Order: sequence, then structure tokens, then C-alpha cells
Amino acid sequence: MTIVPRLLVIAGGIVCRQQIVVASPLPDIDIAGRSVSSDADAHEHEHHCYDNDDVASGTASCVATSIEDQPKTPLASASIDGDDGDNDEVDDNHQNEWSWDPTATHPCTIHRISQSELYRLYGPGGLPNLEYPLPIIIYPDDVNQQQNRPHHNDNSKFANLTTYTNLPTNFPPDFQVTLSGSDSLSTHRRTIPLQQYLFEITTANNGLGTTLPTQLANETWYFFGETHSSTWSTFLHDNYALPPCQSCTPPQQRLHQQQQQNIALAFGIGNIGSGVQWHIHGPGFSETIHGKKHWVLYPPECEPNYDLNFASRHWMEYSYFILEDWTMDEIQYEKRKHEEFWQRWITRSEQQQQTPPPQVEVGCYSKRKPWECTVHEGEIIYFPNLWHHATINLEKYTVFVSSFT
Repeated sequence: MTIVPRLLVIAGGIVCRQQIVVASPLPDIDIAGRSVSSDADAHEHEHHCYDNDDVASGTASCVATSIEDQPKTPLASASIDGDDGDNDEVDDNHQNEWSWDPTATHPCTIHRISQSELYRLYGPGGLPNLEYPLPIIIYPDDVNQQQNRPHHNDNSKFANLTTYTNLPTNFPPDFQVTLSGSDSLSTHRRTIPLQQYLFEITTANNGLGTTLPTQLANETWYFFGETHSSTWSTFLHDNYALPPCQSCTPPQQRLHQQQQQNIALAFGIGNIGSGVQWHIHGPGFSETIHGKKHWVLYPPECEPNYDLNFASRHWMEYSYFILEDWTMDEIQYEKRKHEEFWQRWITRSEQQQQTPPPQVEVGCYSKRKPWECTVHEGEIIYFPNLWHHATINLEKYTVFVSSFT
């Protein structure tokens, strides 16, 4: 295996270390002493497990298929008569032929927790994000329970500001946005008016508003991360409520602009199937404001193989289905890791010990599907430090904000 390290600076001057895995599969790795149980409540939340009883989820996995092993042609062709192979145009019939369908319901193997439960476990500061070792989804409580929470992460105002119709009205006429390629390194740049970008993504591929798996990443323009100008910074810091995390701001000053400047915010918009190929960087959060966004993740020691020339949907189409499903036992094993961290964290807090962060063994399993989940409107995903991840937007107009902590 050859790993090529790269450095990438994205929004807010964050340096991201990229590793491109060029070659061979990883060997199976077992966790010594690992035990699992099958009698736990795997379907505690409707989004927590697979929709079908015959497939389930688990702890982690590495992609064990090399790029050379991936199919070179679509599993089901989306070309039409007279197409030159670039798949610039598709119709509804061809759209349904792809193996990984963005419009379908997808598995969720990432632990989910309500905001009120998060505050109950970790106090008014929220998630101890600089220490937390696993990805987690934070979902909003029922509106009738919001008054019981110490801090309410309510971005309903921001959601109204960022609808397809309202977003351009927040900026001057012909306001320009900078787009980047959808590959891991976000190569290439293109600057166009915001309204032109909105039109292009929602009418792409004969009005379907879709990005295809076969589209080259450096030719697939994507708006994300290039929002560190003073105009974008003011818009985001004035209107976006930060995630409930302990390093974001002091609890009583969560919306104070000067405190928020410790967090780098990045705004993004994509259409169905768009997203960024596998990459890594520091810890943070991403909230879906409009639409839905699917996330796939591997821990730092699991380096997925992928084709740098294509965006994330290509990996879902040609690599994802080669991998094994997680077992229901593994779902419960992963859930217990969250409980284990909390037990160690609360014990340390009660004893007021100045000790290193609680350590939770994650593990790396070859030939398994990644951690994955769809993040719906109003939900937030936390991604740990240096975890490999890729994203795929699932609706024509998907809007999200990432907070790099």
C-alpha cells in the first residue's frame, strides 16, 4: 500500500491532512477480548438500525477492495442513445438503474441521541467534542420539550433565511460564490453568481437536479468551504446557532459573536448525489439545514480505497456493495462504546481528576461497510478527529453548515 499525504487548507484556515490510498487491501484486524451480545434493544430509535431485519450493523470496517478490483463500467448503465459516455443527460428510467439510489432509505449504524439526553449526560456545555472518540448524531427533541433544555439549538430562523428563494436576498445582486471540485483535495475553482449556481444544481441532468456516479470529481462543481470572506462570516456568525459542544462557547454566551470566532463555520449547498470524496481533517459538526445528507465514515486506522478522479457517489456505486453488512451484535457493541465513554467521563468528572481523555477502543475490520447514517433537517453529526469520511447529498436543494472545532 502506498499512502500519499497531502495538506489542504479549507474554510477558516483549517489544515486538513489528506491520505490517498493508492493500492492494496488491508488485512483483517481483530480486537483482542472483544465480546458482543445479541439481546440488546437494537431498534431503540427508528433511525438507529437497518430497515431490513436481515441486515444490520457493527463497529467499524476498512475497505478491503483495491481500486483495481472495482468495476470499470456502471453496474447498470445510465447512458442514453447518442451519449458520448459522459452521462450529461439522463431520464427518469435511467436514474432508477443505479445500484445505490440516493432517494432510497439508507441504513444508520451511527448512535443517535436527542439534545435533551445529551445535556442530561454531559451537562449544559454539551458534547465533550475534543475528547469524544466516536461519531454521533444529535437530533432535536419534540417542540413541546424544548423549554426543558438548558440551551436550545434552534436554527429555524437560519433555515428560513436559507431557503432556495430567500438565500439570494441576503446578499447583493449578482453575489458571487466560489465553487470547487468534488475530489478529496477540492482541486479547481470556479466563480459564478449564487443564483446561477442554484439554477445549475437544481436543473442538472434534464431537470432531475442530480449528480451522477460517473461524473468526474474535478468537473463536478460544488459549493462548500469557500465561505470565509467577511460577508459570509458575518452572515453565518450573526444567524447560525452553534452545535451543543463544550469547546464551541461558554454555555451562557453560545451566540456571542466574539466567542463564536473560535469556531470556523463553512456553508454548503448541493444537489442529489453531490458530495465530497473521502478525506480527513480535525473534529467538528455538520448540521443539515434543508434536505438530507448521507455520511459514511471510517476510524483513522481504516484507510478506504477510492478513486480520486470521482466524487463520493462513485464509491457508493462501485465499492459499497462489495463490503459486508454489519451484524446486529456489532450494532450493540458500538452502542456500548458510547456508554463506556460516558461512564469513564462521568467518573473522571466526579473525582475532579486532571487525567487524559477516557480511552475507548474502536477497532478496524476489513471488508465491512463504514459507519453510516442519513442526517435529516435539524439533525447534527459529530465527526471525530482524523476520521475518514465522505458525504452524499440526497435532495435537489441540500443545505448544511459545518462547524470545525
